[in-house]
Amino acid sequence: MSTLRAILVEDEPSGMDNLRFKLQNNCPEVEIVAECLNGADAIKAIKRHLPDVLFLDILLGDMTGFDVLKAIRHPSFEVIFTTSYDQYAIEAIKNSAVDYLLKPVDTEELLDAVAKVRSKLLQQPVVSAPTVTANRIGFPISTGQQFIEIEDVIYAKAEDNVAVLHVDGRKPVKLTKSLGWVEAKLEDYGFCRIHHSYLINFNHLAEYIRNEGGFVIMSDKKAISISRRRKEEFLQKLESWNAK
Repeated sequence: MSTLRAILVEDEPSGMDNLRFKLQNNCPEVEIVAECLNGADAIKAIKRHLPDVLFLDILLGDMTGFDVLKAIRHPSFEVIFTTSYDQYAIEAIKNSAVDYLLKPVDTEELLDAVAKVRSKLLQQPVVSAPTVTANRIGFPISTGQQFIEIEDVIYAKAEDNVAVLHVDGRKPVKLTKSLGWVEAKLEDYGFCRIHHSYLINFNHLAEYIRNEGGFVIMSDKKAISISRRRKEEFLQKLESWNAK
């Protein structure tokens, strides 16, 4: 996984400025996709941006950070709590937080927390042990695993904080993992993230339409827009793929 898509939730502008500054200057792998000053906006941003990691303050005025987590039905992101109070540590642990940082956030502790997130996202849990053969993966679903040939996956789409695989010759498969998790598993097999909600398989790319942003047409006739910020990366990977 080349980047970690992050949402910052902090009700104090000074605290937001401090966290943003330290991330931008010390953690280049972290891409801040949204900043929220209250819990309600945080819930909307999580559902819209599907982050990999949430930097979450605990006392937000309108609600607590724990209330925000309860409002997300299928959380697929990791959580780093940032707070001025140490009495919430046990509850943070109960909410499966990766780390609990006291403000003002220490740079070394921040670096360590980000490293923990990267390590956790790239882990291969027993329930999702990836391969039976070199090109077949057991993808985690609510009832266990579904085994799919990598070459049959046309594209993956983010829906409700989890990924849905669109597979040649079968119904879509809803996973219990995020699109970021799928990207980490498949990026070495000819897959490319062209939008925050879409990961495509170059093997199923039928046509690329060049315009301001551009879009692709897949083998199942699905048209998918390429986000402007991902277009350069897409073109570089497409050129490398064509050169094989």
